[in-house]
Amino acid sequence: MSDHSPAGAADTPEAFVADAEALLERHGAGEAGFAAIAERLRRLAAEPAVLERPELGGLHGSASATILCEGAGGSALMLASFPPEAPTPVHNHNSWGILCVVRGTDRYLRWQREDDGADPARARLRLAEERTLRAGDVVWFGEPPDDIHSQQGVDGPAWELVYFGRNPNRVPRAYFDPQTGAVTYDDAAR
Repeated sequence: MSDHSPAGAADTPEAFVADAEALLERHGAGEAGFAAIAERLRRLAAEPAVLERPELGGLHGSASATILCEGAGGSALMLASFPPEAPTPVHNHNSWGILCVVRGTDRYLRWQREDDGADPARARLRLAEERTLRAGDVVWFGEPPDDIHSQQGVDGPAWELVYFGRNPNRVPRAYFDPQTGAVTYDDAAR
């Protein structure tokens, strides 16, 4: 695992993912591993070239994103943009994840499930945390059901890198309506 990019060389998503998977192997998918990966993700987020990815697809109906790289161990690095016009619906990722704001300001809401999840069409959620994240700020979330959140850019788009334990676009995501308790399932890329 590299600790620093060679002098004058740009950091790349591929180098990040290789380093992150090595950190996971060393520290595990928990607090120590997530903290080490978060520091590595900050370095990648500081690279000017990271936003030079022109092809972003729709995400959650209000945001846009692309998978930059998938690792040999199944992990995935995503670049996402969240507009200020509307928040994403409350959703899950079917994976743990670590996000780092690259540019802009993000309103990040973390939701906690209060029921046992026995009924896949219903959920009782409560807002557990609201944070305002700026460039260089990181947040991580655990495996389901600890991966439920919504996001929105503040005063402009919020650009983020998000590293997942597995590609969250491979299976339908759960979308939650905290007011009615309804849960629906759909592909995130739409």
